[in-house]
Amino acid sequence: MSQPKMTPPPFEAVAKVADTKLDEAQDGFGHVQDFLRRFGYLAESEGLKASELDNDTSSALARYQAFHGLPTSGIFDEATREMMTRTRCALPDPQDAGPLSSPTCGWNRTSLTYAFDQGTNDIAGDDERQAVRNAFITWSAAAPVAFREVASNQSPDVLIRWGNAQCGDANMTGGVHAHADYPPGCGFYGNALPRPFHFDDQEHAWVIGAVVGGLDVETVALHEIGHILGLQHSSVTGSVMFSTRGTNFTQRTLTNDDLEGIRRVYPPTGPLFVKHSGKCLDIEGISTANGADAHQWDYWGGGNQIFRLEWVETGHYRLIAQHSGKVVDIEGQSTANGAQVHQWDWWGGNNQRFRLDPVGHGYYRIVAKNSGRVLDVSGITQNSGAKIVQWDWWGGDNQRWRVGPAPITSRHSGKVIDVSGISLNAGAPVIQWQYWGGGNQRLRLDPVGDGYYRIMVEHSGMCLDVEGISKQQGARVIQWPYWGGDNQKWKPEGVGDGWVKFTAKHSGMCLDVFGISADNGAQLIQWPYWGGNNQKWRL
Repeated sequence: MSQPKMTPPPFEAVAKVADTKLDEAQDGFGHVQDFLRRFGYLAESEGLKASELDNDTSSALARYQAFHGLPTSGIFDEATREMMTRTRCALPDPQDAGPLSSPTCGWNRTSLTYAFDQGTNDIAGDDERQAVRNAFITWSAAAPVAFREVASNQSPDVLIRWGNAQCGDANMTGGVHAHADYPPGCGFYGNALPRPFHFDDQEHAWVIGAVVGGLDVETVALHEIGHILGLQHSSVTGSVMFSTRGTNFTQRTLTNDDLEGIRRVYPPTGPLFVKHSGKCLDIEGISTANGADAHQWDYWGGGNQIFRLEWVETGHYRLIAQHSGKVVDIEGQSTANGAQVHQWDWWGGNNQRFRLDPVGHGYYRIVAKNSGRVLDVSGITQNSGAKIVQWDWWGGDNQRWRVGPAPITSRHSGKVIDVSGISLNAGAPVIQWQYWGGGNQRLRLDPVGDGYYRIMVEHSGMCLDVEGISKQQGARVIQWPYWGGDNQKWKPEGVGDGWVKFTAKHSGMCLDVFGISADNGAQLIQWPYWGGNNQKWRL
């Protein structure tokens, strides 16, 4: 029996170079300089002393060390050698940024397609493809971007393949395990479609999971898809977008640094629902004036209820009202409990900067930088018109705001929208079920225009879809990859007391629990609206 393929030691020539101090020359030190050139740290210079640690090379080493969290000695030492001899992505590291790095552009749309070309013989069946699909799902749960798999002859936006180290657009020899490229308009290798996403199958062993000598497909795919979406390498050790990856290692979740980075490129936009009432943050009277108060109100789709969360600095965002272009602001820069929240022109004050702290199940506390207090519905009331103030965090549902995927609850049963069996299959039935916290029960609303939303399922990256684009009463609701059909677009409309109905654009019918059943597993369908509690939902 032949021995299984093992990933060889990366950058072996660099590994053989002895420690080198300033103005010293060591056998093979030119390989260190080649590494620094290859990954963006050392420019060609007429005065550069080949194979010697001169001042230019020392400065480049110091930049490399700083970016990778090492002491910035500017000399070639054991810690630097160890970092340089890990497998890594082919794209160079940014020289003008650290954490949350992103190029100057993202995609100009939020629905992308991908296809597979050649796979790898290292993994049985097509499990490598499912690992990549899982990585797409992880990013889709974090950003308002939907991915749909198509055949390779259908002009995909992204084409994925395993192949030789010299793949035609990048050099992956010697220790590089994969490469992708940024969105069109800011590409490193070019800007044509499909965007490349290539694994080096010549020099590396590909596996599923943590295996000695093997590289986990999903871990590497998670990193490369970050590039596809527009993120550069991050200097935060342990983040998905850190440039190096080791064998016998897995990573399945995005870090806070990755989440902030993707929000910087694709600012979340939509209503902010408060958990206790199901109502949303609303600028009173649809006013565009400075000082207009924020309160809670039934969602009806107005621009005074839609906010863009725009990154302004590490950990903090400004919340921009769509109708006025003004930002959420703590009145008078107050740090006191009970200070009114209103809108104001952006001027950069700390009373206009907010931190988003996850508190579970897709909800966040929204923390004002100037005071450390959180957005709070005064008096915990469920009434429309209740003022939004700042208050000390105590964990109440009137302080928990929906920003990411969260459950959607039926009024008649108290159960939530659920994808049957936690299935990842296109066409899986959408049902109601007792809430238990699964990703198949957490949903995100992405605006798609004219007050309509696609309702994205966190665990699968698919959306709620009326089967077969049917206009018939009783047509089933299923999950399906988003392709932009009107049977995938839903308008939430307030029906009182914080409840909404969801109307399908293609049929004018609404989301309904079949037979007014209160049972786990009851199928969701479309039906003409008649006001039943099985047609009312709380966000």
